[in-house]
Amino acid sequence: MTIPTLMTKIQNRQYATAYRKAYSTLNQALKSANEDGAIIGHKGGGHVAEGFGKGKGLVGKNFVALAQYFAGATTCFDGDNTACWECNGEAGTGGKCVKSNYAFIDASGMQYYLYNNDEWPIIVDVNGFSKPNVLGRDRYVMYFTNSFKRGYYDDDLDAIIPWADIVTKQRWCPSGDCPYTSRLFGDRTKKRDWDMDEK
Repeated sequence: MTIPTLMTKIQNRQYATAYRKAYSTLNQALKSANEDGAIIGHKGGGHVAEGFGKGKGLVGKNFVALAQYFAGATTCFDGDNTACWECNGEAGTGGKCVKSNYAFIDASGMQYYLYNNDEWPIIVDVNGFSKPNVLGRDRYVMYFTNSFKRGYYDDDLDAIIPWADIVTKQRWCPSGDCPYTSRLFGDRTKKRDWDMDEK
């Protein structure tokens, strides 16, 4: 095995470990927020309910509420996420960083970015400001849902789960081969190969 190949394997293991930590931390925060009554159900579609494109969506409100359950977090909800999110990298927007999108960074340096202030996905960068900032490597796509229904805008929210694995290069996986689900759970037999935004 060559040195570069070995280094890649080691790095991928590190990303996977950090990804599992982020997944667990997000769901613990969501559980606590639900117990406190801080999470709003997405009845009516989440973003559609209060005005898509106006920063009033329910997903955005829940993302802001969730951040309060991360001890020592720095939040960027004021129209400039520079202190919370590394804009140079992939985030499902064709390489364009939207500085007004909500983001926060936890005490360990992991970054959490909301793709649109009115709708999911949540994008997690497990090594913060460090490179490579590539979807499927150190950045992962997740969304609020109900653990039984698994829909994008389910009413009763009790889980944050990963998007399915993506094989080919597309909007949510520009570099190809993004193990969103299998890097957490180890099963690569149920791959989906389509863009979540296609109708």
